[in-house]
Amino acid sequence: MTRFAEVRHAEWIGAERATVQAQFADLEHHITAQVHPKLSFRVLQQSARRARYIQEVTLLGIRQRDVFEREFGAGGSMTDTSVEGFNKGGSLHFEFSAETREGRAGTLVEVTVRLPLPPVLGGLVRPLLESQIRRELTAAVAEDKHDLEVRGYTPRHPATITMAEAA
Repeated sequence: MTRFAEVRHAEWIGAERATVQAQFADLEHHITAQVHPKLSFRVLQQSARRARYIQEVTLLGIRQRDVFEREFGAGGSMTDTSVEGFNKGGSLHFEFSAETREGRAGTLVEVTVRLPLPPVLGGLVRPLLESQIRRELTAAVAEDKHDLEVRGYTPRHPATITMAEAA
């Protein structure tokens, strides 16, 4: 039985829900705008309801390459599952909720990252791995927040617009 390191993070972003969902889903935008400088993406396939992509990242000094398959939920959620690579079986799950704060419309983004632990010494490295995941996840969501609130992301691709409208 595989054990997982699991980290949750929530962040409020001052942009409409459909725009936030579209930005998080827009892999091409993340690549061209270099939204996440520590991550490398390559899109293999993308449609209105699914995507398949390669992601490379360094965690705990180890370069990790994974192929992810993305599915969009009926309510606009998004789940990326590693189907091949270092973190096979792991996932990133995103939930988006409209939320007004101090009279300003925005979106609460909740992200859950689940990564498989190594079979040997898994329990011993869990706290270290979760700490590293938390640090990287917090930084990545802050980069998305900056992209949306400061750069002013506008959906450009039909697949991301369709996904946002379907929510």
